Amino acid sequence: TVLLYFLGRMLELYAQHDAEAVYVLRSRQIFLVPFVNPDGYVANEAREEKMVRKNRRPTCGDDDANGGVDLNRNFGVHWSSDFSVCNEEYQGDHPFSEPETQALRWLVEGNEFKAAVNFHTYGGMLTHPYNWAAIEKLSLADQQIYTEIGDVFQWPQFGPAIQTVGYTTSGEMDDWMYGARGIISMSPEVGPESGGFWPPRDEIMGINRRNFVRMLYVVHKAGAEVEARLVRSSRMGPVL
Repeated sequence: TVLLYFLGRMLELYAQHDAEAVYVLRSRQIFLVPFVNPDGYVANEAREEKMVRKNRRPTCGDDDANGGVDLNRNFGVHWSSDFSVCNEEYQGDHPFSEPETQALRWLVEGNEFKAAVNFHTYGGMLTHPYNWAAIEKLSLADQQIYTEIGDVFQWPQFGPAIQTVGYTTSGEMDDWMYGARGIISMSPEVGPESGGFWPPRDEIMGINRRNFVRMLYVVHKAGAEVEARLVRSSRMGPVL
């Protein structure tokens, strides 16, 4: 619901002539993808135990529950064939083998995105490239960008996968966006540990509101920022 809340709230503020919303929506192109794995989302809706992580490609024979491809292991930077076809992290038989990741590649390669926020659940942390690496691989300038974002987002944990979840990942979306396209890409893990993948209904609005502020910050940083200051001179009156 985080993306849909962002969309609805920005349009509400724009209709109210809120200065920030008007500026952002007139000076930025913002693309929202509500679901990367729509078939998995629908499958979870129909199950009491809502733990479908992969898409619904039948990779595991008659075992539908363990079939599918983990889309966040199917991208074309440091893709690896480590996992078997029934494994929870099965990466597909080659990079971009899946229609979902192909669609995202088409979208990204057809635009000049500056930043991307790929929302995951759960855990209250922010991961960023390179998630395949066991040691830091970013340039100093890009590391400073991510550090600033981490300071603003105020997550308890921040950094590549090895620093946040304790392991490395291959074929990951952020790594492809950053490594192949030069996009400042990141994955906030939204929602508290206590809520799991499906937090209680009464916590959802708080999650939406906190991440609205974070998303708006990244949108601002993706383009030119306008700042006005009032300066007083001894020779003349106030000057902007």
